[in-house]
Amino acid sequence: MSARDAGGDAASPAPETVTPDESSVEPGLRAEPETRTAAQPVTVPDTRPATADRAPAQQVAAPAALSPDHDHDEEPAPAGSGGWTTLRGLMRPRATRSQILTALLCALLGFAVVAQLRQTRDDGLASLRQSELVGILDQTTRQGDDLQREIAELERTRAELKSGTDSRQAALDAATRSAEMQGILTGRLPAVGPGITVNLTDPTVAIGYEHMLNMLEELRNAGAEAVQLNDRRLTASSYFAPGDGGLVVDGALVRPPYQWAVIGSPQTMATALDMHGGALAMIRNSGAKAVVTIEDRVEVTATREPAAPRFATPQPAQTS
Repeated sequence: MSARDAGGDAASPAPETVTPDESSVEPGLRAEPETRTAAQPVTVPDTRPATADRAPAQQVAAPAALSPDHDHDEEPAPAGSGGWTTLRGLMRPRATRSQILTALLCALLGFAVVAQLRQTRDDGLASLRQSELVGILDQTTRQGDDLQREIAELERTRAELKSGTDSRQAALDAATRSAEMQGILTGRLPAVGPGITVNLTDPTVAIGYEHMLNMLEELRNAGAEAVQLNDRRLTASSYFAPGDGGLVVDGALVRPPYQWAVIGSPQTMATALDMHGGALAMIRNSGAKAVVTIEDRVEVTATREPAAPRFATPQPAQTS
């Protein structure tokens, strides 16, 4: 028991005894004294948190017991009303002195920033003196002239590079075509194109080297560009000689049957060979058989490395 309770018990007044009026009591009934107890103060703790705008919890005196004369029509306070009051107190906005000072400082800072931006925007060419404006104009003009000169130099360099590239490319293309043509004529490169094939059958080995030489000369005169006899490539330096059981072509023995593969104009070469008294007429008169076939595609696959000239040298180009 706390000191407050003990003190309360000690300070409690003694019960008061009331004796009813005997004249008001019905006959036959005994009147008993009525004891009334005085109301004692009851302390109810305040559960709401203490704030700056509300004083600390006060003691609220509530009657411990109601007298019989108390009005029974008065309704008690609804349960839980203290919790809602506490919640409303917590959610109520409160502004402290530090918060107000911070808001004022932020407003002043924003005003200063806006004023500085406006001042910077206004401070442009309008704030410069006439001499400064003239200097800026001269500098801009000089920069424009320098850029124009640089553009002209770059365009001239591009034209030179383009012309030089085209010239080098043209020279390279010409050199490539010349190398290909010389490679076909000298026998260094294989070739393919339209032409004729000539099959010579000589069971009695009646065809001599003179017949082959006449045939090669007629083919060259008819415009033959690439000539192959069996597996030998014939060029401007080729020669024929008699051999044992065949012919010697450029130092190699070639035996019948002989097969020619010639690239050139098919009609021109076929007509030249079939002329009266020509090379094929002489071969047929010797007892051999000759068959000429015109082909759309003739392949000359044999190649040879041309011998280096012993006496001839290129003539230097003359300069004017």
